[in-house]
Amino acid sequence: MNIIAQATEEINLFIQNIGEWFRSDVEGNKAGEDAILRKFHPDFIMITPGGVAVNFEELSAWLPTVYGVKPDISVEVTDIKAQYVQNDSVLMTYTEFQYREEGDNKRIASALFVRGEDGQLKWHHLQETWSSMVVD
Repeated sequence: MNIIAQATEEINLFIQNIGEWFRSDVEGNKAGEDAILRKFHPDFIMITPGGVAVNFEELSAWLPTVYGVKPDISVEVTDIKAQYVQNDSVLMTYTEFQYREEGDNKRIASALFVRGEDGQLKWHHLQETWSSMVVD
């Protein structure tokens, strides 16, 4: 599988996993946390839609606090595209939709994946930006 296909698979898998986590559709234990977190590079950094920088340690501390907090959430991802590719890294963009009774939201994201020492792609950087739910 080429690096673009691998990164696309990682994005789809993460969107599925985080939705299940928010809804408590999976076991909310250390093994469940580790299954999600092992996909992230130790130097991971995320810029949230609100402009806050979150590192891997902060992501790891946040994950158990949001288990089951959005039982009605449905998460969808579209428009996954490779923007830049090198041998062991790829910059991807995608659109994420979150649907809930209390309101929907849309995020435009860019994600940098880097091949880890284990040979697997790891999330290294993620930037999310709020976007209007209005269709262009």
